[in-house]
Amino acid sequence: MRQRPDHSPSASAPTLRPVPTFRLKSDSEIEALLGPPLPPDRARVDHYDVLDLLALGGMGGVYLAQDRRTGERVALKVLDPRFAAHPDLVARLFDELEVSARCRHDGLVEVRAARKSRCGLSYLVMELVDGENLGQLLDGRKVELGAIAAFGAQIADAVAAMHEAGVVHCDLKPENVLVRYEHGLAGWPRIKVLDYGVAQFVERPVPEPDAIAGTPAYMAPEQWHGAVDRKTDVYALGCLLYELLTGTPPFRGSLADTMTAHCEVRPTRPRLLRSGLGDTLDDLVMRMLAKDPGLRPRMCDVACWLTELAFAHPPGSRDEDETTLMAMAG
Repeated sequence: MRQRPDHSPSASAPTLRPVPTFRLKSDSEIEALLGPPLPPDRARVDHYDVLDLLALGGMGGVYLAQDRRTGERVALKVLDPRFAAHPDLVARLFDELEVSARCRHDGLVEVRAARKSRCGLSYLVMELVDGENLGQLLDGRKVELGAIAAFGAQIADAVAAMHEAGVVHCDLKPENVLVRYEHGLAGWPRIKVLDYGVAQFVERPVPEPDAIAGTPAYMAPEQWHGAVDRKTDVYALGCLLYELLTGTPPFRGSLADTMTAHCEVRPTRPRLLRSGLGDTLDDLVMRMLAKDPGLRPRMCDVACWLTELAFAHPPGSRDEDETTLMAMAG
């Protein structure tokens, strides 16, 4: 077990590499990845016809594609060719296949293949999930208690499977959770967790301990100092639940202020920011946000507790006078 580094203010801060969030961009930016925009019958990566851009970020793009051999539609995650000369970035992309192979779970997006195309593009072939990410769905809205519990339970159950397989996700956030509008736990929508680009294998040393990757608003104190373990994901899920409850993550601000807050500041209790919230979920979230990883619950226990709460608050139980998630979907 790796010793936890000093989290005091005097400890030197690492160089942070924020994980890019995929977002829609212009045709000129698509051209930088796959060449000039082409009709669907001409845009191709190996035997996949590229039909549409799903999302684009700082490291590459995700595309809707169709396998010419089988007719199946898939998602292709393509590394920006400008990074082709960086073996560590190519290896990180291809590591997502190993993560997916180790961690079989219905709540995890499946990565089916990692390849280099004939023209030199590095890409992943992934399961295509029909839905929208949780960040798009939220858009500043508060979500009802039952939906929060159901989403949290499903995320926790999926990530607990990763932990059982010796993998830490390291980047849980709303944008990495896909919501599908079909009935799942306790009648709430199903979810899937995606993006294993910065996941860490427990048995391997963390690469480049002085340069870390993550999304600042959801990073545990130890993650800021290059040390991660399973409890790091518990903290990130706590931040995500906090945002679902209150409309904002526990801490926001400059990079330096956010780091200091995560390492030193106790967040305001969710129940003080959301009227009508009882002690059960409030206490659980605060335990998940403990500065000391040893004081946080296990992810599998979080899944069990949130599952009970989800079944206690099914769709239609008007615990709070808020727009329901299912109504948003309609």
